[in-house]
Amino acid sequence: MAPFTSSESIQGEREYAAQTCVKSGYLTGASHYVIKVASGGHPLPDNSGLMQLFSQKTGRLEAILLDEGVLTELRTAAVGAVAASYLAPKTIHKIGMLGTGIQARYQLQYLALVTECRNVLVSGRTQSNVTKFLSDMAKQGWTVEVANETEELLTSCDLIVTTTSAREPLLLRTKNNQRAQHITCIGADATGKMELDPTSLVAKADLLVADCRRQTQERGEFEEALRTNRVSNDDVVELGELIGLKALHRGAEGDRRLTIFDSSGVAVQDCVIAKMVYDALLMT
Repeated sequence: MAPFTSSESIQGEREYAAQTCVKSGYLTGASHYVIKVASGGHPLPDNSGLMQLFSQKTGRLEAILLDEGVLTELRTAAVGAVAASYLAPKTIHKIGMLGTGIQARYQLQYLALVTECRNVLVSGRTQSNVTKFLSDMAKQGWTVEVANETEELLTSCDLIVTTTSAREPLLLRTKNNQRAQHITCIGADATGKMELDPTSLVAKADLLVADCRRQTQERGEFEEALRTNRVSNDDVVELGELIGLKALHRGAEGDRRLTIFDSSGVAVQDCVIAKMVYDALLMT
């Protein structure tokens, strides 16, 4: 469903620029289906909204989770940690973080569950946000340094997470890869967004993984590389397929393999986390 956007001026005040996306999903054989209303834009925060659970048997609305977008943030961070647990090098000395927003914080919070590494190199656009990120993460036990340029993430980090809303490449590899490295791409969740250079990174990766192969053709980090035939859709493996192999796919010590995971978000993630919260509420 296309997003509905409204813009109007009220009594000389700043124009509203709200955008609302209504999305739905279900799992075959599950007890509920989910409708998510995601809103954002002035004067609302960037991520707001709610999730509604309906019985698949009766169609009855059984729960409204007014989470203000938090569940979307959490399920996004969770899938990043799952991907890292399967794809990141066995030994992580430093984590690179591109972006300093709320999702960057959640990504680190969930990565703490799958790696013992607490060293972070961060690159952010706004100095005040970078300073606050350093302070906030230090209180949570992270040792954070600031990169002078984004390429330092590629030359210094074993695991990189990108969480910006960029529409042009922010990470460009100019030197040969000297280490096994994994990149989790979170920010490119809509058509036209990208954070990685499609030629020097996406097309050069040894393994491309996405939460949905079909969806990555029309949005996400691989969109441009696929559109320009730098890579083929057959080169992309779905995360569920990878997990189904029941084996870790981390590179061996000493190799220089580059793996990239692209998450643009899929409905199954919303369905699962909404049901988890609903079940927890029934137990209280």
